[in-house]
Amino acid sequence: MGNQVRCSLSHIFFTGLVVCTFSGCAAERDGRTVQRTDSAGVEIVVSNGSDRALGWQFHRLFELGGSDEGPESFYRVSAGRVGADARGNLFVLDAENARIVVFDEDGEFVRSMGSSGGGPGEFRTPVSLSVSSEAAVAVYDFGKGSLVRFDEAGQVDDEQLFPIFPSPNDQRHFEQFHDTTVVSTSTATRDGNGLRQVLRQTVDSDTLVLLELTLPSPEMAIYEECGGGLRQPPIFAPEIAWAARLGRVAASSSAEYSVSTWEAGSVVRIVRREILAQPATRDQAILYLGDGYRVNFGRGPCLIDPAEMVDKRGYADLIPPIKTVLLSPSGELWVQRFTVDQEAVMPIDVFDTRGAYVGTLERESFAPVILLPGDRVGVVEKDEFDVERLAVFSIER
Repeated sequence: MGNQVRCSLSHIFFTGLVVCTFSGCAAERDGRTVQRTDSAGVEIVVSNGSDRALGWQFHRLFELGGSDEGPESFYRVSAGRVGADARGNLFVLDAENARIVVFDEDGEFVRSMGSSGGGPGEFRTPVSLSVSSEAAVAVYDFGKGSLVRFDEAGQVDDEQLFPIFPSPNDQRHFEQFHDTTVVSTSTATRDGNGLRQVLRQTVDSDTLVLLELTLPSPEMAIYEECGGGLRQPPIFAPEIAWAARLGRVAASSSAEYSVSTWEAGSVVRIVRREILAQPATRDQAILYLGDGYRVNFGRGPCLIDPAEMVDKRGYADLIPPIKTVLLSPSGELWVQRFTVDQEAVMPIDVFDTRGAYVGTLERESFAPVILLPGDRVGVVEKDEFDVERLAVFSIER
């Protein structure tokens, strides 16, 4: 059919609260279709069909981190530790050295902020950061129970009490822009029999729950060789994956292929693909853990055997389809699908600013953590010593 648009204004139906005012409206390309419906003011965009490979080229611009000394002497990088302003300046939370390191859009060192201590602008246990488009920075400090903030010029601003402990994972923990704070948390349910993951948005003193997910409460697993225990959900258990950019929030419970977008506290769009969760096996859970699970408690740095962890921690029945989500400065959505073998191809679905599927990136060991102005992407790379670096690539579409 080539590029053909089919619409039937007279075909109107009701399914629950869904009112399909343009039922069957679909742009067809090579067997793939994009269907848009409306549910009480929420646009639902469903992209059908198989993957379409994107032949984009990525050109390495520079990499940061992994040095023995100086501003690049950090060795841990994650979505919660990296931010950028509207000009493309990069901000990296170097938690081990209790500082924020700033680089310009070309990777040149600009300044560092913060130091170890308990005074203004100092850190006790920095965990994650958020950077506004104007370059204001907020760092969640677990030791202080506060957000330590710096203004657009890098000067110490103030501290804001922050009693909500963000979820301790490698994804983004919180975002703060103007009078709005978005934060993900994991807490026990009231009866103590479950684990409640919540994504909430606070504007001034008003709090709104955007998304929540309840799982059975994990049991304590003791690892004698490491001298301690961990209370973790089963491997492959769904988590809330989310990103926030310029006042827009995109999030998924990851249990199904569905990503919702909020603006001003209201859902405006839901993006879906027909990709189902796959059955999980013990061998897949072991493969997912790689050479083991590293911890630093009890007898010090220790590597837990993957088979032992799988047998004690357990694994979910299904492998969730979504791992992480990212938003570009223009509003483009990237959805990284869950991959059991983290050294293999990690598919990333790209959706345009209106939520339509554009295609899929397929690159081995490609772990983007931030989309930058100027059609660039920041990716985590790890060497043979587990030292992580932030590599920045330009995208040739």
